[in-house]
Amino acid sequence: MLNDRQMTRYQMLLSVQTFLNQHQAIWSGVPILSQVKTSLDDLVLGVHENLKTAGKDVKGLTTQKNQLKEHLAEKTAVLSGALAAYAALSNQPDLEAQATIHKSDIARAKDAELPPRIQAFVELLQANVTHLADYGITEPQINDLMTSLDDFRELIGQPRLKQSAARSAKKEASTLIDEALDLLNNSLDRIMIRFKFSDTNFYDSYTRARVIVD
Repeated sequence: MLNDRQMTRYQMLLSVQTFLNQHQAIWSGVPILSQVKTSLDDLVLGVHENLKTAGKDVKGLTTQKNQLKEHLAEKTAVLSGALAAYAALSNQPDLEAQATIHKSDIARAKDAELPPRIQAFVELLQANVTHLADYGITEPQINDLMTSLDDFRELIGQPRLKQSAARSAKKEASTLIDEALDLLNNSLDRIMIRFKFSDTNFYDSYTRARVIVD
């Protein structure tokens, strides 16, 4: 989110926006003020939308990914046991070595390592599927593992993308706040001077709304 300095300035912008909304009847007859107010509204809305993006939680995606990894580990372990048993009984030591994957192997593996590893295992299963029926293994089970693998592929990059988007959104929010401050300092404050003598109460209330409380 915003740091303390940025937040106090954003709160001031909201105060000014609210003040102008409440006293529109006084200033609406000045065309340039309407233009500046529209610009302010756009900038404040931009800050708000970027803060929503920056505040989105990636924990939910990470939890979902970890749960899917657990399911992948369980499914792979079951299928591995059957294929390794077939390889051992048919005296195929190379296949047995390739087929032996423990649940803990999947759990400890880095996310990026899993897809190629499980894909290679799936190819072993597909090459030997006709021999695995007696071991309780069917094509739908292999297809189910492939579906879970596809789902995992989609998830593994999303938390990082979300974090990157959040960082970009915070940076953009900060930039928009600076632009809004420039708008007030260089335009709105100067235009509002016209009310300093003609409507003292309105002008004084505006200056109070402009105070930044650090």
